[in-house]
Amino acid sequence: MTPGRLDGTLDPITLVARDPDLARRRAEQILDGDCTPTTRSIALRTLGAARRELGDPAGAERLLRQSAAVAARAGDAEHAAHARASRLGLLAMRGSGGVAARTLARLSADTASARAMVLTHHGLAAAQHGRFGAAVDGFDAALSVLDDETDRNLLPGVLSNRGLALMYAGRLAESGHDLKDALRHAAESGQTALRGVALQNLGCLAVRTGDLARAVSCFGEAESLVPVQRLPLVRMDHADALLAAGMHREAARMLSGLGELGTAAGRTGGGRATTEAATAGLLQAKVLLARGDAGAARDLARRLRRGFCDDSLWAELARLIEWSARHSAVPAQRSAPPRFTRPSSRARRSSGCGGPGSGTPGARPGGTATRLEHAAGTGTAPPSRRRADAHDASGGPPPLRVDSGGADTAETATALAHCVYSAPLGPVSAMLPSAPETAALRVIAAGDHRAARGRLLDRPAGLRPARHLELLVHARAHRREVAAAGARAAMRAGDAPAALDWVEFASAPARPAGPCRNDAWLETLDRCRALQARAHRGDTAARRELPAIAETLSTAQWHADCMTAEGDGEAEAEPSAAAALSRRLADRAFVCYVRVHGTDAAITVVDGRARLHPLPSAPAVEEAVAKLAYAARARVLSGREGPTARDGVAAAARLVERLLLAPVAASVGERPLVVVPSPPMQALPWGLLPSMRGREISVAPSGRVWLAGIGDTAGDGRRAAGGRVLLAAGEAPEGAVGEVDALASVYPHAGVLRGPAARVDEVLRGLEGAGLAHLAAHGSASAQTPMLAAVQLEDGPLFAYDIERLARAPRVTVLSSCWVGGSTPASSGAPLGMTASLLAMGGRVVVAGVLPVSDQGIGSAMLAFHGALQAGIPPARAVADHLSEAGFVCYGAG
Repeated sequence: MTPGRLDGTLDPITLVARDPDLARRRAEQILDGDCTPTTRSIALRTLGAARRELGDPAGAERLLRQSAAVAARAGDAEHAAHARASRLGLLAMRGSGGVAARTLARLSADTASARAMVLTHHGLAAAQHGRFGAAVDGFDAALSVLDDETDRNLLPGVLSNRGLALMYAGRLAESGHDLKDALRHAAESGQTALRGVALQNLGCLAVRTGDLARAVSCFGEAESLVPVQRLPLVRMDHADALLAAGMHREAARMLSGLGELGTAAGRTGGGRATTEAATAGLLQAKVLLARGDAGAARDLARRLRRGFCDDSLWAELARLIEWSARHSAVPAQRSAPPRFTRPSSRARRSSGCGGPGSGTPGARPGGTATRLEHAAGTGTAPPSRRRADAHDASGGPPPLRVDSGGADTAETATALAHCVYSAPLGPVSAMLPSAPETAALRVIAAGDHRAARGRLLDRPAGLRPARHLELLVHARAHRREVAAAGARAAMRAGDAPAALDWVEFASAPARPAGPCRNDAWLETLDRCRALQARAHRGDTAARRELPAIAETLSTAQWHADCMTAEGDGEAEAEPSAAAALSRRLADRAFVCYVRVHGTDAAITVVDGRARLHPLPSAPAVEEAVAKLAYAARARVLSGREGPTARDGVAAAARLVERLLLAPVAASVGERPLVVVPSPPMQALPWGLLPSMRGREISVAPSGRVWLAGIGDTAGDGRRAAGGRVLLAAGEAPEGAVGEVDALASVYPHAGVLRGPAARVDEVLRGLEGAGLAHLAAHGSASAQTPMLAAVQLEDGPLFAYDIERLARAPRVTVLSSCWVGGSTPASSGAPLGMTASLLAMGGRVVVAGVLPVSDQGIGSAMLAFHGALQAGIPPARAVADHLSEAGFVCYGAG
């Protein structure tokens, strides 16, 4: 009988790789009957491998020991060697030290038929300790001795392991070749579970090449193939991909479905449960970093670190997160100068680059084993505990030290720390910014801001999102962190033009390359619309279903046709933003509110001069803006006409003015304003502030967005109306239809949609490329899902997501609806919502409200506003005269 056979059935490797639960049942069935010692040994080994896959490593070790003993007593040296190889591989992955390694080496020399498996274990053990070059050598050696007859079912596992090690060694093209071969061989041999593992690994590789759409697809397909016990591993890799994409809210939701794994993160001992818990804990710490809760992230990482020996990769990753938490706190609490740069190839090859081997895709020390223990017969568990607190990571230097060329500044430390949570878990070296980004940090430290931005235009090959605003504003997180470092350094030096250039660089206009045509995405959006329409009519079942599908919408945007090659359509270096604004502002003043690395300031450009103005802390501003919004909402909802002494609006408005406008008042005077708000101000009713009443204000996502849209503002509304005009009214509120009918007298050639004709598809057709559009309907907005901001039409809501279906939004859009003007900031700080979508899809001006809209009087105000547009009054001036006190704001280039 050849080694690995089970009385004519498939060998243990294939059985477990196809279906671990089926392998368990078959082995137990054989063990329940009479069988020869050799068959019993093989059945015990199969059961041990299945138990390992099903989450019982302690039981797996016991069964593998029994398998070796049974074969040895029967004088079957080969099967005893195979069982020992599987057991000792499991022990090696649990950090048993030199004895296991020496025994494995002896087995390799003494037992030819087990040699490929033993060499595979050598590779897995090297990967466990971050020696990915040595791991590749081990897998190469295993492949060189594979026997076509006896070892053919080991091939897919070894290829998948080598592909993962190559990925962590930075050899991405070779990694992709191996992983695709592993997938093909697993499919040919019917190893279903191993196919799922190979797809999982391909998903992790796709994250590192920037192809998040491919990664999400691979993870989704893997979930349908791997055993249910392995699903948490796939989902953790999926969550890590979402973190890399900047979608920490979505990642947190995915992690929340993993049960108690995170709470067990500091537990030690053998077992897949512990490796899963540690990985979940690391990911949860990254989520906390992304949310800005550095203290909680540091505490969680410290608990994780104390559970493992000092030289384990688990401890190294935990130290990195501790260090990141310390330096993410702003103002930075510096403990030692950061000395990061890209590691040399020698450093990558030789030692603890710090990365996990990836038993759960792409992330975990020891993980490499868990992926392909199918083939190798190994298990996974973290290294044993040694001194719990050998060093305090948060108080020492960063875990990876190499020469940074002198870029030892607080800005550099904070930027690097912020990059940790947006990099996929892996070798510490791979979690650093790219070579152009680290070069830019060095040039920033030297004070050459223009040259530093030039370095960032030189990006490595890869993919980036091309569709969907929500994906675009999260992209290039590391580049934004470098830009923040540049802005902070310029502000510290008092260089207002350089600071503004960095702020503008970080907020470069994100416009989708064209409308989304993906059928699956559009079907999901339509299902959400149908559920929301039913919920709006009082359907309780729809209300229960709605949150789940709403949560899937953001991640469902990662589909195959949403990506493009990095560099496609890239702009060259821009001239100075301050100089460009100075040429176009005329009598206006420009005010950009910024918050970088814990520093709050305003940058003004007035009469050709840029200035920096310190501001109060962000929490004070946030609280004041929230109080004003609350008081203003309460006044509208109470039905009171005009301000009163007791409604609190006037006092709240004065406080906001003192915090935001008083610091810049001497520079801007009484000029019309172009304002770029920081995240806390994106839903501010500017017209309620005392000095803003009656003043022209254009609120733009960035100075360059305003510059791109500005033209001859006088007569802009008249020119827009000279094109196609759409007037549409939802069935509610009561005054919506009357408002639109009145406006039809101002625009006699307009297309009018009301009642049953005001359906989503019809309105979208009317919006496409229109000169002017006016929508009057109930509005809604969601802070958790800002792209579900909507106006309610006859057949359901028209979402902000729907605007991405347009090739070009109307030149001027007026939204006579509650709430929809206020944007919700993404984690990057960029605005998301209905207004942001209209501007991103080519709209020039959006007029919308940030408060509830009173049905009484708004119709006449809108009629006066449109009359002013027709008379050639610029939109910002018309809003100031007729709509600002009702909470309406002019967005874009008004």
